[in-house]
Amino acid sequence: MLSDSRLLHTLRPSWRPRSPVVLPIEMLLATLVYAGFQLSTGMVGDTRDELVQSPPLIAASVVALLAMTGVTCVRRSFPVTAYLSVVAISIALILVLPDRTLGFTPLYWFAIAALAIRVTGPRLFAPIAVGLILEIAVSVDTRLSYPDSTGGPGGTIGVLAEQIVNLVINYTVLIALGKYIALGRAQELESEAALGRAEIEHRQRLNEALDNERKTMARELHDVAAHHLTGMLIQAKASKTLITSNPQQAHELLTGAIGHGQRTFDSLRQIVGILRPSDTAYSSNSDSAPQPMISDIAELIEQSRISFASIDIDISGDADEIGDTDSAVQLTCYRIVQESLSNARRHAPNCAVRVQVTVHSSAIEITVTNTITSGNSVLRESSGQGFGIPGMRERAALLGGTLDAGLSDDRTTWTVRARLPVGGTISQRGAGVMESHA
Repeated sequence: MLSDSRLLHTLRPSWRPRSPVVLPIEMLLATLVYAGFQLSTGMVGDTRDELVQSPPLIAASVVALLAMTGVTCVRRSFPVTAYLSVVAISIALILVLPDRTLGFTPLYWFAIAALAIRVTGPRLFAPIAVGLILEIAVSVDTRLSYPDSTGGPGGTIGVLAEQIVNLVINYTVLIALGKYIALGRAQELESEAALGRAEIEHRQRLNEALDNERKTMARELHDVAAHHLTGMLIQAKASKTLITSNPQQAHELLTGAIGHGQRTFDSLRQIVGILRPSDTAYSSNSDSAPQPMISDIAELIEQSRISFASIDIDISGDADEIGDTDSAVQLTCYRIVQESLSNARRHAPNCAVRVQVTVHSSAIEITVTNTITSGNSVLRESSGQGFGIPGMRERAALLGGTLDAGLSDDRTTWTVRARLPVGGTISQRGAGVMESHA
């Protein structure tokens, strides 16, 4: 499972640059292209010839553009200062360049939008008002200095109104663009935060589910230990009465009691290992009835037949080997089959199920496969929290085993495969495997 930071990093859109230098450099390139287009197409009259004849003016213009680029690089930390600095440099360009339109650059437009993205309220409108007033004053003064500039309709008032309207429209469009980008980023950040909260909540629930699985397994093993201890006491008491009358039978009873004692010791050791992450006292109110073993899987299958189109079972292995297998391992085998059938019933009702349990000399292999029949079309996607598989994997890992589950390529078969050592014991490695899966 991805960590929160890695997950949010994966979902971060590519249009949002990490470095504040990226966009200013792009705007500088756009400014050079735009200026080149104006000069080459004659949009600014004879300005190109005047610039060619004045290298100091070209140098000053380049320095001004570089200064605007550098200033916009700090827009995230000082948005108002960056904007006002760009406005001042733009006004200087308007005053010194032969044509005022060359002073209105993509860098200047970008500064307005960048201010609107990061600033609201009076902190936005005060610098915008200052910049707009300065731009209007310079533009009108420059326009009125042209020959016959007041000859059009309305004279000076017409020129003033035209400049004000143009600049207000430009500012309005750029501010609206900035606010639209700011809204999109705010929604994106909120989505990232919600996703992060959901990820943390799911992780907490998964950890709680795994902890509950440990406690349940410990409680079940407690019952196994109580069952063996009861048998040991009964056999020990019986051997006491037969020690003189039937020494051979008493010896057999004591041997059985020793076996029960060893199993009890092993079960208690398992309980201690399982409960190691918890500092709370363990208690159980269950009776001394034994927990289900491998031999009980057949009965579980019979009880589950009504839920499936068909269900087959194959338990192979020597009866003595199965009987000698550690009780904790047998209980885990039963629970894995039980949970696999529960998942199949929930996500693929009326499917065909095959359960195979093979007991080897060193390990037990469990395979539960549910296949879609003609009455079903596809396996249902899980609508729950998805704790069943992690719980089974937790049980297997705690005993030093492994468990894998997944869909076939054609999405018609789900298979659970587990392998448990017959003498499985609690291991730090098994716990580590589960923590990595979580």
